[in-house]
Amino acid sequence: MTRWYVGQPTKRGGIHPPRTSINRTGHASSAMRRQRQRIDDRQMLANYVQLKPGVLVIWSRQPYRVVELAERPLDLWGEKHEMRYATALEQWEQGGRRGDRPEKATWDGRPYVFVLQPDGQPHDEPLHLIGPANYSWAVLPEHYAICSACGELVPCAHALAEREADKQAAVADVLMDIAPGHCLGCGEYVSPRQKAARFPGPNLWRPDMPDHSAVFHARQECAGAVERYRRQWEARGGLEQQTVLELDDPHGGVL
Repeated sequence: MTRWYVGQPTKRGGIHPPRTSINRTGHASSAMRRQRQRIDDRQMLANYVQLKPGVLVIWSRQPYRVVELAERPLDLWGEKHEMRYATALEQWEQGGRRGDRPEKATWDGRPYVFVLQPDGQPHDEPLHLIGPANYSWAVLPEHYAICSACGELVPCAHALAEREADKQAAVADVLMDIAPGHCLGCGEYVSPRQKAARFPGPNLWRPDMPDHSAVFHARQECAGAVERYRRQWEARGGLEQQTVLELDDPHGGVL
């Protein structure tokens, strides 16, 4: 099944032949669910394309057509790939030597040469890339979309930047809705009975709030926000720039 659907800009590609099955842990509890899994597996497997001359791939946000694929000779691996192979051997030994020992001739990370031609530009110089054999490529259909403004594949870098800007604006809007005494991570109230992480000094995320107001729940789901704030707080000097401050913290002190 090689059909491309509307709204499906790419498939996944590589040098290896398509798999015929998907390894699953355990089995579904009924015959109908197992049948559903087999159908789902077929659909997932159909999203893989084996690379060969003529296949369209993405490189540096531009469409290229595969011209040639070739393994790098063992004596031309270079230091980088030799070190990667040594690391793979070390990991295999430290991991209890499970599975077959990685061999240079068949190792998934062995260097491959990918020769690519800019699509629609047959007179341009082909691009020669060296990468691991198991590198996962984004494969394009023959009919693909190009941004009329910048000539990049859709979504172009400009559209992605706008999407990220909108996301950050939404984050900022939600952050500005957080009331004093509420966690700057999840936005919920930090009750006196809850353990909390508090930072002295100006509130870096909400400058409109008073000093010493940066507070977070001391629970796992808010730990990421605490770490992000801590990095910014330390970059601003942390306690070194605020030695005159004394924090009244009944919940465990400064992080």
